[in-house]
Order: sequence, then structure tokens, then C-alpha cells
Amino acid sequence: GGVAHVSQGDPERMALGEWCMTQRKTEKLGRLRADRKTRLLEIGFDFDRQEVAWNQRLEELRLVAEGNGGVAHVSLKDIERPELGAWCDTQRTVEKRGHLRPDRKA
Repeated sequence: GGVAHVSQGDPERMALGEWCMTQRKTEKLGRLRADRKTRLLEIGFDFDRQEVAWNQRLEELRLVAEGNGGVAHVSLKDIERPELGAWCDTQRTVEKRGHLRPDRKA
């Protein structure tokens, strides 16, 4: 299934974006009814947008590694992929500081 994502800033879907934000907040507070959460998950609703974004960057890095003989090094100065380079630099910094979640380590 696909990912159900609506940006709150999308002018054509402002009300839906606000509703989505409310669902995320309600779920984070532990107040979203289980049946509603299940239905949202069934359509690919992303409760944790940061996690979704992190996983998208990881997939992008995996594709780079596949096309580069298994090497997944992207520099902060990579002009072809500046956003991915910045993300990789952030991951290195977080790891160096000892704050990278164990499930995100290779």
C-alpha cells in the first residue's frame, strides 16, 4: 500500500492537513481510539513524519550504495545530492555524540 500523506501547508487541502495533524497529536497523547488508529494504518497514514523522512533518506542512501559497489558514503559537499549529504553528516554527528538509536545502526 501507499503512504497517506497530506501536508498541512497544502492550500487545497488545509482542512484535511489540520485533521491529520490532530490525529497525530491525539495518537501521540495515547487518546486515539484503537479502531481509528487501525483504519488509519490500513491506508498507510504516517503518524511519525520524522520517521518517514528518515526512512526515505535511508532508502536513498541504500540506492547510492547499490550503484556504488556497496559503498554508502555521501559527503556534505556532494553537489549531486546535497540534501542526502547533509542528512548523512547529521547521522555521523548524532552517532559521534552517542545519540543514534540502536535500531538505526548498521
